[in-house]
Amino acid sequence: MAANKFWKKTELSNLEQQVGVALTQIEQSIADAKNLKLSSVVDYTAKINAKKQVYLVYIPHPCLSVFNKVSSKLLPELEKRLKATILVVAKRTIESKWVKSHRSQTRPNSRTLTSVYDAILEDLVAPTFILGRRTRVRVDGTKFYRIFLDEQDKAELEPRLDAVKAVYKLLTTRDLEFEFRRDDVFYQKRGASKKVQRKQ
Repeated sequence: MAANKFWKKTELSNLEQQVGVALTQIEQSIADAKNLKLSSVVDYTAKINAKKQVYLVYIPHPCLSVFNKVSSKLLPELEKRLKATILVVAKRTIESKWVKSHRSQTRPNSRTLTSVYDAILEDLVAPTFILGRRTRVRVDGTKFYRIFLDEQDKAELEPRLDAVKAVYKLLTTRDLEFEFRRDDVFYQKRGASKKVQRKQ
């Protein structure tokens, strides 16, 4: 049963079997999760010296749209069953601009190092959205990135942010600092009713 949830993989580790069984059980309550496949699961608890178990789940990139639909319901259920912090990242490929099979070949923008690193961060903080990014330089010359997240998701995200920082540092060697702020919307949504007060 667990092997059916993994993409092109037959031999599973004990951790991958646990995640696969938990995902098949969740499918009964979340119908859209049936189309979700996994690539692999890695335990990052010892690598980042975390107090709670931290599992990084890799999914194939074509399944990312499926995950984004069900992430708000799926992640709490997985964490409840596995009693661990679950982080999900789509598998992406970084291509060098110097390696070409022919002269006219151009590298897609989505395969550059910067865009892949930015996309990994968006996956790690899902289901919330990144409102802004700033690059800051310390006095000693080292860089860190300040990430602004939506204030409405603060209660859900705050317990996970330390794990996100540590795992992202291992994957990309980038330092992060998170801040929460209000998402001010300065436009009128389509279909919204406008209230106009007439002067008497």
